[in-house]
Amino acid sequence: MAWTDKDASNGKQKDPVGDNGFLEGVQLASGTTSSLGCISPGLKKFEGKDALTYANILRSRNKFIDALALYESILDKDNGNVEAHIGKAICQQMQNMGRLAFESFAEAIKLDPQNACALTHCGILYKDEGRLVEAAEVCW
Repeated sequence: MAWTDKDASNGKQKDPVGDNGFLEGVQLASGTTSSLGCISPGLKKFEGKDALTYANILRSRNKFIDALALYESILDKDNGNVEAHIGKAICQQMQNMGRLAFESFAEAIKLDPQNACALTHCGILYKDEGRLVEAAEVCW
Protein backbone atom coordinates (compact mmCIF):
# COMPACT_ATOMS: atom_id res chain seq x y z
CA MET A 1 0.00 0.00 0.00
CA ALA A 2 1.45 3.38 -0.98
CA TRP A 3 1.55 6.39 1.30
CA THR A 4 -0.50 9.36 0.19
CA ASP A 5 0.13 13.00 1.00
CA LYS A 6 -2.78 12.84 3.44
CA ASP A 7 -1.25 9.87 5.29
CA ALA A 8 2.17 11.49 5.49
CA SER A 9 0.98 14.84 6.84
CA ASN A 10 -2.07 14.08 8.98
CA GLY A 11 -1.53 10.57 10.26
CA LYS A 12 2.17 10.76 11.05
CA GLN A 13 3.18 11.18 14.65
CA LYS A 14 5.90 13.60 15.60
CA ASP A 15 9.30 12.00 16.22
CA PRO A 16 9.75 11.84 20.02
CA VAL A 17 13.51 12.44 19.71
CA GLY A 18 14.35 16.14 19.81
CA ASP A 19 17.10 18.04 18.03
CA ASN A 20 19.53 17.35 20.86
CA GLY A 21 19.14 13.56 20.56
CA PHE A 22 17.14 13.14 23.78
CA LEU A 23 13.50 12.24 24.13
CA GLU A 24 11.26 15.27 24.31
CA GLY A 25 9.00 15.67 27.30
CA VAL A 26 11.02 13.36 29.53
CA GLN A 27 11.83 14.90 32.87
CA LEU A 28 13.77 13.53 35.78
CA ALA A 29 11.86 12.77 38.92
CA SER A 30 12.29 15.35 41.62
CA GLY A 31 15.22 14.75 43.90
CA THR A 32 17.28 12.76 41.41
CA THR A 33 20.75 13.76 40.41
CA SER A 34 22.90 12.94 37.43
CA SER A 35 25.82 11.68 39.52
CA LEU A 36 26.02 7.92 40.02
CA GLY A 37 28.04 8.50 43.17
CA CYS A 38 25.00 9.93 44.96
CA ILE A 39 23.19 6.60 45.03
CA SER A 40 23.33 5.31 48.58
CA PRO A 41 24.54 1.77 49.13
CA GLY A 42 21.24 0.82 50.74
CA LEU A 43 19.25 1.73 47.64
CA LYS A 44 21.23 -0.23 45.07
CA LYS A 45 22.78 -3.66 45.38
CA PHE A 46 25.28 -4.64 42.74
CA GLU A 47 26.37 -8.21 42.17
CA GLY A 48 29.24 -9.76 40.25
CA LYS A 49 30.32 -8.02 37.07
CA ASP A 50 27.84 -5.17 37.62
CA ALA A 51 29.51 -4.29 40.91
CA LEU A 52 32.94 -4.24 39.31
CA THR A 53 31.71 -2.12 36.40
CA TYR A 54 30.03 0.33 38.78
CA ALA A 55 33.15 0.54 40.96
CA ASN A 56 35.24 1.29 37.85
CA ILE A 57 32.79 4.05 36.87
CA LEU A 58 32.98 5.58 40.35
CA ARG A 59 36.78 5.45 40.24
CA SER A 60 36.83 7.10 36.80
CA ARG A 61 34.72 9.91 38.27
CA ASN A 62 37.19 10.41 41.14
CA LYS A 63 34.77 9.02 43.72
CA PHE A 64 37.53 7.01 45.33
CA ILE A 65 35.92 6.46 48.73
CA ASP A 66 32.74 4.99 47.25
CA ALA A 67 34.67 2.95 44.70
CA LEU A 68 37.02 1.62 47.39
CA ALA A 69 34.08 0.45 49.48
CA LEU A 70 32.58 -1.32 46.49
CA TYR A 71 35.90 -2.97 45.55
CA GLU A 72 36.24 -4.21 49.14
CA SER A 73 32.74 -5.70 49.06
CA ILE A 74 33.62 -7.47 45.80
CA LEU A 75 36.80 -8.84 47.35
CA ASP A 76 34.88 -10.04 50.42
CA LYS A 77 32.94 -12.32 48.08
CA ASP A 78 35.77 -13.19 45.66
CA ASN A 79 39.29 -12.57 46.95
CA GLY A 80 40.75 -13.88 43.68
CA ASN A 81 39.41 -11.00 41.57
CA VAL A 82 42.56 -9.38 40.17
CA GLU A 83 40.74 -6.42 38.65
CA ALA A 84 39.11 -5.58 41.99
CA HIS A 85 42.51 -5.71 43.74
CA ILE A 86 43.93 -3.34 41.14
CA GLY A 87 40.96 -0.97 41.38
CA LYS A 88 41.19 -0.99 45.17
CA ALA A 89 44.91 -0.26 45.03
CA ILE A 90 44.44 2.63 42.60
CA CYS A 91 41.79 4.14 44.91
CA GLN A 92 44.17 3.80 47.83
CA GLN A 93 47.00 5.30 45.81
CA MET A 94 44.85 8.29 44.87
CA GLN A 95 44.04 8.85 48.55
CA ASN A 96 47.74 8.80 49.54
CA MET A 97 47.49 5.40 51.21
CA GLY A 98 50.78 4.19 49.78
CA ARG A 99 51.39 1.24 52.09
CA LEU A 100 47.86 -0.15 51.62
CA ALA A 101 48.12 0.39 47.86
CA PHE A 102 51.39 -1.60 47.84
CA GLU A 103 49.65 -4.46 49.63
CA SER A 104 46.73 -4.46 47.20
CA PHE A 105 49.00 -4.33 44.16
CA ALA A 106 51.12 -7.12 45.68
CA GLU A 107 48.02 -9.28 46.05
CA ALA A 108 47.09 -8.63 42.42
CA ILE A 109 50.63 -9.49 41.31
CA LYS A 110 50.57 -12.66 43.42
CA LEU A 111 47.36 -13.73 41.63
CA ASP A 112 48.58 -12.65 38.17
CA PRO A 113 52.38 -12.19 38.08
CA GLN A 114 52.36 -10.85 34.51
CA ASN A 115 49.63 -8.23 35.00
CA ALA A 116 51.05 -5.12 33.33
CA CYS A 117 48.68 -2.71 35.07
CA ALA A 118 49.54 -3.92 38.57
CA LEU A 119 53.26 -4.02 37.80
CA THR A 120 53.23 -0.52 36.31
CA HIS A 121 51.33 1.05 39.19
CA CYS A 122 53.52 -0.72 41.72
CA GLY A 123 56.59 0.64 39.93
CA ILE A 124 55.10 4.13 40.04
CA LEU A 125 54.60 3.84 43.80
CA TYR A 126 58.21 2.76 44.25
CA LYS A 127 59.39 5.65 42.08
CA ASP A 128 57.28 8.16 44.01
CA GLU A 129 58.90 6.97 47.24
CA GLY A 130 62.36 7.39 45.72
CA ARG A 131 63.00 3.65 45.62
CA LEU A 132 64.24 3.66 42.03
CA VAL A 133 66.04 0.31 42.17
CA GLU A 134 62.86 -1.45 43.30
CA ALA A 135 60.85 0.45 40.69
CA ALA A 136 63.21 -0.74 37.96
CA GLU A 137 63.06 -4.33 39.23
CA VAL A 138 59.25 -4.38 39.27
CA CYS A 139 58.95 -2.89 35.81
CA TRP A 140 61.74 -5.01 34.33
